[in-house]
Amino acid sequence: MIRHALRSFRLQTHHAARFASRLRRVGVYGFNLLLWSRLVDRRLDAVPIELARTLLDKKGVRYSAPSLGVAGVEANRAAVWEEGFAGVYATLLLNLQTPDTLSPVRYAHPAPSFAGVYLWDSAFISQVWAPWDRMVARDVLQAVVDLRDGDRLQHVVADFSESVFTQPPLLAWAVHRLAQAQEIRDDPGWLGAMYEPLAAYHEWLKANRRLEGGLYAWLHPYESGIDNSPRFSTLDESRFADTTHLAAPDFTTYMVLQCEALAELSDLLDREDAPTYRQAAQGLRDGMNDRLWHAGDGVYYDRNETSGEFVRSKTIASLLPLWAGAPTDAFADRLRDQAMDPEAFGTTVPLPTVARNDPFFAKDMWRGPVWINTAYAVLQGLARHGYLEETASLAYRLCDGVYRTFGECRRFFEFYDPDRYDIEDLGRKAGNRWKHFTLGSKPVGEFVGWTGLVNTIVIETLVGFHHVAGRRVLRPLLPKEAEGVALNVRLPQEGLDITVEREGDRVLATVRSLGLTQRLEIGFGETANIDIPAGEETTL
Repeated sequence: MIRHALRSFRLQTHHAARFASRLRRVGVYGFNLLLWSRLVDRRLDAVPIELARTLLDKKGVRYSAPSLGVAGVEANRAAVWEEGFAGVYATLLLNLQTPDTLSPVRYAHPAPSFAGVYLWDSAFISQVWAPWDRMVARDVLQAVVDLRDGDRLQHVVADFSESVFTQPPLLAWAVHRLAQAQEIRDDPGWLGAMYEPLAAYHEWLKANRRLEGGLYAWLHPYESGIDNSPRFSTLDESRFADTTHLAAPDFTTYMVLQCEALAELSDLLDREDAPTYRQAAQGLRDGMNDRLWHAGDGVYYDRNETSGEFVRSKTIASLLPLWAGAPTDAFADRLRDQAMDPEAFGTTVPLPTVARNDPFFAKDMWRGPVWINTAYAVLQGLARHGYLEETASLAYRLCDGVYRTFGECRRFFEFYDPDRYDIEDLGRKAGNRWKHFTLGSKPVGEFVGWTGLVNTIVIETLVGFHHVAGRRVLRPLLPKEAEGVALNVRLPQEGLDITVEREGDRVLATVRSLGLTQRLEIGFGETANIDIPAGEETTL
């Protein structure tokens, strides 16, 4: 009885502390919103530099944000790119949470409306933070691992709730991407502390989500992160399919990526698990090709492993095995054609969540609008298979769509119209009254959870700056339609200023640091090392 009373008291005081923390964050958010809304909207007076420094210091961000300059296009077009790029980072900082009763390390809200620590959101958010401050990116991932339930990484943990589900398992992938930078590679203690629970989570997924045939199935559509997709839900979510027998191309893709990442981390930490993970990854690729490829439609589908029937809904998940390196050359060519076809996925703002020519296409959440995280995944997959011109063109149009929508609406959203640069035609789970009451009938705003990947695409794909095994390299993928356009990014964390411009079949690049200049002529799709030393990591 005494033990029960003590436990009850601890729970009550814990809930009270969380409630107080929540009230405090509401106040902090209000202050930050007033400040950073002025940064986002440059039509207003500039925010005093002292206030910006105060907020950066308060949240422990070590550097000023990367900045973008655009030349070679009309002034208005350049302005929306430059302002949109700055606005992403302003909103990203606004959504960063300092340690509190929920998490002992910093964590990220995808948007103010989503006040919790989300699994796959955090994986993508870490990639938005990485070019700005890798230590913040590291904390964002650490928070998810710290809040695990046993060996299960939770879908979401918030002040007053936890989830019984998991979500797309992308934490190991995100950790491995961070580990390409020498700063993270030099900290094997942190990598080892992340590796152990991520390896345990991998085993938990094998025990709890793997089908008899070896592929993976979601316990519930909400685990997939793509709630009302026509793959397994009505538009208003009044009915859900039983997903427990559906071998899923997206889930299996994520498991391949997790295996690949764990193998690389195992090698980096001198463990002995890498061959097992690599063998498992290849088995999953083969399984997708054997059982999920539909030869007639030229895409991957969910397949009911009990009945053998395909769920012939042509969604973004149909293209995701590209990211895992699964398709044969012939399969990959057909997926590339779908990605570029304006009647399928090659829309004005490209890579919608349902193909334009699918009978279930609608401009409602996961039934047709463009979500930047899944579009980013397809870009990664196309590049992995060597479709670099296509990657460049789709990436440029995707960024242009997000920035031009920001120019019209002065906000960032969960999802985007594949045909227009506004949100007038978009809906959010039409007919679902509860969701409309809690989150509204339009895409949620101030959302840079993964919409912020648009900046990462500019830096890592279009400009081409990234780290490989501790080296700093450039592989600019500017498309032919951007010939004559110059992109300049300033990266304070790296102490670098980089300008790239496409000229025919080559890219001219200028890298500056510490008063030194390196000029490069890079064949399109080729990679060049940055040889000049890093400048001092520039603070605000």
